[in-house]
Amino acid sequence: MSDERNVVLLTIDSIRADHCGFAGGDGNLTTHMDRLADEGLTFENAVAPAPATHGSATTFLTGEFPIEREGAKGSDRASMKAHIRDHLSARDTVAQQFSRMGYETAAFTANPWTSRYFGFDEGFDHFEDFMDDDASESFLKDGEQTNALSSLAVKAMNWWQGQDMFMSWEAFYDDIVSWTESADEPYFCWVFLVDVHLPYLPPRGYRSRSRLASYPANLALFADRDGDGLTPKFHDVLTDTYEDTIRYTDEFVGRAERDLADDPLLVIHGDHGEAFGDHGMYGHGRDLYEELTDVPLVVANGPEGTVEKPFSLRNLPDLLGSLARGEEYDDALDTHVFSHNRMPTVAVRGEGWKYIWYPHTDELYDLDTGETSECRNDDLRELGARLVEDWREAHAERERIASAADSIAGDEAL
Repeated sequence: MSDERNVVLLTIDSIRADHCGFAGGDGNLTTHMDRLADEGLTFENAVAPAPATHGSATTFLTGEFPIEREGAKGSDRASMKAHIRDHLSARDTVAQQFSRMGYETAAFTANPWTSRYFGFDEGFDHFEDFMDDDASESFLKDGEQTNALSSLAVKAMNWWQGQDMFMSWEAFYDDIVSWTESADEPYFCWVFLVDVHLPYLPPRGYRSRSRLASYPANLALFADRDGDGLTPKFHDVLTDTYEDTIRYTDEFVGRAERDLADDPLLVIHGDHGEAFGDHGMYGHGRDLYEELTDVPLVVANGPEGTVEKPFSLRNLPDLLGSLARGEEYDDALDTHVFSHNRMPTVAVRGEGWKYIWYPHTDELYDLDTGETSECRNDDLRELGARLVEDWREAHAERERIASAADSIAGDEAL
């Protein structure tokens, strides 16, 4: 066996940092993660590069923000497929990085946005995305009486999302453990769990609310994504069931620490957060406020300590490589980090402050006092504006280079 450590990267969809005990949450939802954070390495200011999976995962698997190519700027599935596949095929992925280091690699992802359809199998020796399974059926066969309402609710939520977000981690847990036991060492394994993603439907044994309450609340959210018409009761049901899914996902962490072969480095993080009426919205995918970009990040079975400096998930490939080799990871830390979406909006996050740029306005927040009102520090606003402008210019230059390269390649093909 080489000196490199086995590495398991666990991505948890939609988990907010402030709902984790080690990050200040008080709901006793993450007892296993809390223990690992206490014993291991915790990043107190980890930042998602985007507020949705497709933007975040493409970035944290390659170390670069995706750029917009001509012909791939739409929001329909075909345009998104081209946008994501072009980025992944043109960049070095984490899997390819580990393969060059002599690792056997595998991925187990329950999220359709990180399936082989979008090219996320790039570089993996073994890849499972469960795209042929209809996991929603399991929610109608879990020991409760199936009725017309529950069947309609599940099918409606599947239709609304255009994808199956019902895959429980228990459905493929044995596959993960079996692969780690048979893999040649050192190995790298990426696991992507969607149990915390909406719809919030925790399994039996983890429910603080009955399905008779959770189905209508989830359907109400799908019908009114901004949550303007949600009743306080539905809001409470949604937040309770969301917390139940976190508690359930934390059980995966406890079991994985016990069962995964050869005591790997276990790197746990969220891909983005989730809103529950914060800034007037529910869910994720649109804005860049803290509830959507502040994510947990913990390393178990490796270094110990706490990192206070901002850390962008964009630097995850560098961090993973350094940890695997037992090297220092200081180069992966920054004084400020960026997030963006395709609207376009750009945010820069410093130590205790955040600046958000929109095409026609901006916002500045003092995070040390809580994100309750805009900060009126003109110096920070000027700094934030300058940093965002530099980022946008660099990003635009990358797009111009890519467009020119595509044009040359097209001319040569004629």
